[in-house]
Amino acid sequence: MTIVPAILTDNFDEFKKQLGRLENIFPLIQIDVADGKFVSGKTFDEIEKIKDLKTPAEFEIHLMTTDPLAEMEKWAEIKNVKRVIFHIEAGDPTRAINFARGKCWQVGLALNPETSLTAVEPYYKLVEEMLFLTVHPGKQGAKFLPEVGKKIQQFNNETMKQSPARPLCAVDGGINADNIAEIKSWGAEIFYVGSALTRAKNIEDALKKLINA
Repeated sequence: MTIVPAILTDNFDEFKKQLGRLENIFPLIQIDVADGKFVSGKTFDEIEKIKDLKTPAEFEIHLMTTDPLAEMEKWAEIKNVKRVIFHIEAGDPTRAINFARGKCWQVGLALNPETSLTAVEPYYKLVEEMLFLTVHPGKQGAKFLPEVGKKIQQFNNETMKQSPARPLCAVDGGINADNIAEIKSWGAEIFYVGSALTRAKNIEDALKKLINA
């Protein structure tokens, strides 16, 4: 299992602050990107300033946007990007997948809580990761929705037949020490954790608590 911290903020200075607390603990950090249309919130615009930051961490970009391809183009010059994830609800992902491949990025597809697996089944062999949202996305601290677990279990039952040519199973939203064991029992392999890490007084202690749980 892999625990990845997620940064969601509308302020670049706050982003730098959170990055500074996380970068020497986690090799990969997720940056949530929201356009104010796909979800109600909007994140910071100063993407180009990230080029000037010296960090040992790699980035994964979670695009909560109506036009993933246009957003990817903004991140094209950021050297630390390893993977990009965008939502199936944003439309046909084919062009976005092709663009990401051209940048040598790994690709993930995200599903909102109400979205059926049938929407993403055609792309199982085209992406490295399937990300299940266990909250309604757009802000940290949203209500955890355990009913998504049935869909995650269904995904794992279906794709294990395709192993090893299957996407990794990732979960994002409301994860904390009280529910991470339940989420792991669904078959989750990657856990994106927001406020339980970024708002912790001691991040290393919070991480140990998650791992122990």
